[in-house]
Amino acid sequence: MAIAFDNFARQVGERGEYVWFDWIIFVAEPMDELGKVAAVEYRLHETFPNPVRLITDPSSRFALRSAGWGEFTIFITVYFHDGSEEQTTYELDLDKPWPEDDASSRPTVTPSTDPVLGSSGF
Repeated sequence: MAIAFDNFARQVGERGEYVWFDWIIFVAEPMDELGKVAAVEYRLHETFPNPVRLITDPSSRFALRSAGWGEFTIFITVYFHDGSEEQTTYELDLDKPWPEDDASSRPTVTPSTDPVLGSSGF
C-alpha cells in the first residue's frame, strides 16, 4: 500500500538572514487506512537536532511539526501493524499554506515538546 503524505507551512518571522517557517507533515489518508499503520519514522535533514523522529499517534495522522528556513527531502519509513514496512520520500514544500479557515483538513496534534520550537501545539 502506498501511503500518501502532505504538509502545510506558514512563515513565522526571520532569524538572521533567513525567513523562518513552521511546518507540519502528516499521513494524507482516510482515517480507516490509518488503522493499518503502527508508526511513522521521519528522517529530517542532518542539520536538525534529533533528525530521526518516530511518531506513534494515529489520532494526529502521525503528524510531525517542526520549523526551519529551507525545503528538503524527508525520508520516511511507515511501520504497519502486520510487521511490514514501506519506505518513501517526501519533498517538504514551504509554499503549501496552512489551512487557517478549514479545521476539517487540519491534522489534530496534541501539544508536544519539539527540540527546535520548544513546547508547542496547535
